[in-house]
Amino acid sequence: MAYDSKLSLSWSGLRTFEECHNRSRLIRAGKRSKSENIRGYFHGTVVDRVAREWLDDPDLPAGAMAKMVPEILEREERAAKEKGDGVGRWKHADAEEEVTEFCVELVTRLEPLLHQYVTPYDFEPARRFKTPITIPGLYGSPVVIYLVGETDYLVKPDKFEVFDLKGTADESYWRKTMGQMVFYDLDVEAEFGEPCSRVGLIQPMCKEQVKLWTITDQQRREMVQRITAFAHGVWKQDATYAEDREACKFCPTKHACDRFKPNFINPERRLSIEAMRQVVQSSLPPET
Repeated sequence: MAYDSKLSLSWSGLRTFEECHNRSRLIRAGKRSKSENIRGYFHGTVVDRVAREWLDDPDLPAGAMAKMVPEILEREERAAKEKGDGVGRWKHADAEEEVTEFCVELVTRLEPLLHQYVTPYDFEPARRFKTPITIPGLYGSPVVIYLVGETDYLVKPDKFEVFDLKGTADESYWRKTMGQMVFYDLDVEAEFGEPCSRVGLIQPMCKEQVKLWTITDQQRREMVQRITAFAHGVWKQDATYAEDREACKFCPTKHACDRFKPNFINPERRLSIEAMRQVVQSSLPPET
């Protein structure tokens, strides 16, 4: 069997596939809606951009990150509109000011954390990757696919560490990100030949501002199994719908999904019924 030699997978792509195989197929086909509201994660985009530009300029004084927020927020909003990258709708008149205040507070807390966990060591921010890994094909033969994505901070004090920046204030949110960090760890091992010594979330708005843990070999094996299941689903052209229709409520491919297409009358069926009527009429005795 000929496999797609360019098959790639991001962490978000894996989650999408596991939620709904058909949504995954439609997104890969470019059917994502352009009318998505980006406000839900816009503050994260702004904070990421502020942190990257701050790390690019080591001569900036203390407190510089907070002063960068208004300009970068305006720039990112303008860029999103120009690119048509989703629709930005503020919920109410004061929403933009609230987002600005939130971002300022977050980066004010973030700055000393980056000084502690990132800048003293060799590091690479916003590291984009496309890393080949080998998995078993549908019939057991080895096949290469690519892990793709972007890590917020790849750091190397002695051994590699990966940190992801989260703007949440939910103290238990880190549990939802464990799979993501295993995915990143797998990429680091595939590219550099050694896994991360630890991974962590930098979550300035939480009481526990840095959450650290170590990835186990069992977690790595389970992630490879999930990645393999994705690839096999793509190769089999699996377009199974999500079982729970609640997952469809805010689906960005709902407009293109067969599950929600209207059921039009088949014109061929209409014609066949008319033909049957004519047959019946022709069999009746003539009117006198």
